[in-house]
Amino acid sequence: MFLRFSFHFCQTIWRFKSIFIALIALVVGGALLIAHFERLPINQALYFSFITGLTIGYGDVVPATPLGRLTAVLLGVVGILFTGMVVAAAVRACQNAGKDVHGSD
Repeated sequence: MFLRFSFHFCQTIWRFKSIFIALIALVVGGALLIAHFERLPINQALYFSFITGLTIGYGDVVPATPLGRLTAVLLGVVGILFTGMVVAAAVRACQNAGKDVHGSD
């Protein structure tokens, strides 16, 4: 069952690869903006960008400038879209794997 799920999950992700690439590019672009606005090293800005984009938000790196805060909000919105896409792909993969196992009724 896991192998069928994995196959269908990768197949669904591949179908929407351009959207996933665009969302990851937005997170990396947000990191570059955060690095510029907050004067952070790029590795710390990438860390902040992905943690914010995944809507985890540990709070160890916090934007202080208005443009940095606006960028952080936009990263959060992009992260919600990205998370929703991954969940939708997982649900679709579960449906397709279930059809493989139980047959298409």
